[in-house]
Amino acid sequence: MSGLTAEQISQFRADGFYYPLDGLSETEVGQFREGLLMTEKHIGVPLADAEGKFRHNLHTLCRWTDELIRHSAILDVIESLMGPNIILYTCRAFIKPPKSLGITAWHQDSTYFGLRPYDHVTAWVALSDVDSESGPAEFARGSHIRGQLLQESNVVENSVNTAGQMTVEWFDKSDTDCAILKPGQFSLHHTCTLHQSAPNKSNRPRIGLALSYISTRTRNTGSVRMPATLVRGSDEYGNFDLQPRPLEDFGPEETRRHAASHAVFLENFHEQRKLHEAGLPA
Repeated sequence: MSGLTAEQISQFRADGFYYPLDGLSETEVGQFREGLLMTEKHIGVPLADAEGKFRHNLHTLCRWTDELIRHSAILDVIESLMGPNIILYTCRAFIKPPKSLGITAWHQDSTYFGLRPYDHVTAWVALSDVDSESGPAEFARGSHIRGQLLQESNVVENSVNTAGQMTVEWFDKSDTDCAILKPGQFSLHHTCTLHQSAPNKSNRPRIGLALSYISTRTRNTGSVRMPATLVRGSDEYGNFDLQPRPLEDFGPEETRRHAASHAVFLENFHEQRKLHEAGLPA
């Protein structure tokens, strides 16, 4: 295993994020980009313009994404943070076409998932150059330490996030850092780390996949039993309905399972959103 060093772990724990980490070879980046093109050809439109379900949990539908979420260089790093038994809770493609207006406002991933404890780390894997012009993720250093803050949905125009959400509680923005990545590199951030991203002002697409990993001891607090994918080790807790690997790209069983898991994800997501916003001050 080639995971994080003790120094890197300490920095991640203190800052709530860490980058860059080398993950994919140049050849692997090319293969995964080819898989993405195949996916877009099958659905008939660029993924950035496709129905939302196709940007979510493609690993249950396409073998190339299933291979990506299990990449040893990524899982070795995740294991050094949360131990050998690892579940992928969700995978989402974040693509900003050239000269596009899509953004994310300051937000936390933790707000609408309903996962406890907050033992949840996202590996954001770059399949293109992510430079200062292309709208990289910007993290607020140490912001995860305060835990869950107040967040409101449907308040952000041109948001690439499902709920158009934004944190509405004060936090310290005086010390932030943008995750500049080369193709094949990835960043890590804790689920409570506040982050945002600007529009893509470059002439190149910004392509990344956010892989959200949890330990098997993590549970969902909502009323819906959630599907998830065991990617390393064993599941001794049984908190999720574990999904099989896809055997055929866009196969009939894979298509049914992907649609069902997306529907359940949205049901839980909106339940958690309503629960959280019921506590917002008038």
